[in-house]
Amino acid sequence: MSFIRINVSLPEKVFKELTSNIEPRKRSRFIAECLKSSLKGKRAQKLAAEYRQASEEIKRINQELEGAISDGLD
Repeated sequence: MSFIRINVSLPEKVFKELTSNIEPRKRSRFIAECLKSSLKGKRAQKLAAEYRQASEEIKRINQELEGAISDGLD
């Protein structure tokens, strides 16, 4: 796995908490794991929203077709 070095800015309070809880040689891994987890959650939220949108579209189409399907079947 290749790595890329970046510079980020953190609120001072967050930085102090990070440095007081995570050993110096383990901070990059900790931050990467936090980002992976957060991004996974974002992807799940996006997917859920897309499923909701698709479901609404399917319901709308079904309602439109319901009238056409029942025409002449009485």
